[in-house]
Amino acid sequence: MRFARTATALLLTAGALTTATPGQAAAYPCDENCQAALQRQQANALPRTSFYDAPDPLPWAPAGTLIREQATDDYATGGRPLPATRVLYHSRDAHGRDLAASGVILVPGGRPPKGGWPVVVNAHGTSGIGRDCAPSLMRDLYHGDQMARFLDSGYAVVAPDYAGLGTDGRHKLMDRTAATHDVINAVRSARQAVPGLSHRWVLWGHSQGGAAALSVAERQVHSPEPGYLGAVVTSPGADLPAIVEYVAAQPGMGAFVSLIAASAKLADPRLPLDRVLSPQAMDRLAVTRSGCLGVASAVYAGLAGDTLVRPGYLDEPRFARYLRHNITGARRVAGPVLLLQGEADTLITPAMTEAVARTLRENGSRVDHRTYPGLGHDTYPGYITGIDDGAMPDILTWIANRFATPR
Repeated sequence: MRFARTATALLLTAGALTTATPGQAAAYPCDENCQAALQRQQANALPRTSFYDAPDPLPWAPAGTLIREQATDDYATGGRPLPATRVLYHSRDAHGRDLAASGVILVPGGRPPKGGWPVVVNAHGTSGIGRDCAPSLMRDLYHGDQMARFLDSGYAVVAPDYAGLGTDGRHKLMDRTAATHDVINAVRSARQAVPGLSHRWVLWGHSQGGAAALSVAERQVHSPEPGYLGAVVTSPGADLPAIVEYVAAQPGMGAFVSLIAASAKLADPRLPLDRVLSPQAMDRLAVTRSGCLGVASAVYAGLAGDTLVRPGYLDEPRFARYLRHNITGARRVAGPVLLLQGEADTLITPAMTEAVARTLRENGSRVDHRTYPGLGHDTYPGYITGIDDGAMPDILTWIANRFATPR
């Protein structure tokens, strides 16, 4: 999960609600804060072109096979251009079915070093579940400022969107199996799209992406992908039932519960969503189809507790099954893991990540768990610095040490 880097995502209350603007995909209550978030979303959005449309029908191909690539100069951060290559590639859903996923690849300037550019694979935090919420459809790549720091340190960055973001089909938030496929297959397709990439790679995942990174690391135990050197995991959304129970009671965090509930419904159409979400929350669900995280956060800002969820919602069998199935951090992982947590994080709490670290150590995993006073979940300029920004020097040092290990 990841809050949008705007004040909207910090809202604790909502004002008088109005109907959404005609330009939105569907009507949902939208106050002035929501309208401001919507304007920011639109200003940062790139047009979704036919590049993202997979062949119909999609001819079967091995997972990770490149469908197409496209060089682009659409991206920038802080006025700095970020030349990149978009990719569309074959991945698999949670049931092993072939589908298309998208992403981007960025490389430093100049000639690659001997052996190719070392690769950092970015599993991103929550952006939303609508098709246009793909980071590759955002001018700033959602957190291109952090990607730029890796480029400046000599790393190529492979950044999958996750299937259903950018591509056709609905993204299922926190679906660990699908996210694992999308990450692994992005690595495979990147080498087909961009020459000069090393076969060695480190995974970096935050929040939703932190859970995905743990799932990839678990997969490496029984089905290793060549070249994997370890994972940096920051504020992971690992214990999904505990996280949902916690955030449902917190003011300003209702969007996450609704996005996860909508995703569970997509995974199991028989799930009775009205036994999970309150009538007020159900009335706002249209935002999950068109509004990305900043907009959804504003729309759900005033709902928490019994205004957000129904009594006994965690006991609804199909919803509970989705949450349990997508727990990560409970099994042994391959390779070392750098597990980082901000002590001022109010979304994924220090106690949650401490429990993950303890479990991983108990099952024999190699974990370096560090906490950082004063760091939050994400950066809000002038308010708080997020874990990835505040711990970036340590992240870069740890990754450099991983690539310095013998082949």
